[in-house]
Amino acid sequence: MTESYVCPHCGRVEDRSYRVRFMIFTCPDCGENGRFLNESLVDRLDEVPEAERPEGWSEMPLDERLRYAVEEGLLDVSFSGPM
Repeated sequence: MTESYVCPHCGRVEDRSYRVRFMIFTCPDCGENGRFLNESLVDRLDEVPEAERPEGWSEMPLDERLRYAVEEGLLDVSFSGPM
């Protein structure tokens, strides 16, 4: 079983044989260093109500969107089970 991780800058998907919330490395496509988020967290960003999103939400890297949503209490990323 593999897990998919998404580049916060360009959206490249990397598959790995382990499950963590994110992994940090340099993207081979865009050359940016950042937190590749587990695809399940990327999907959860859609749960943030549009009215609660800051200006420029769609231009923010995925990891910054997630950090904002958690810090503002707009998204709970606590997981049941191992992650």
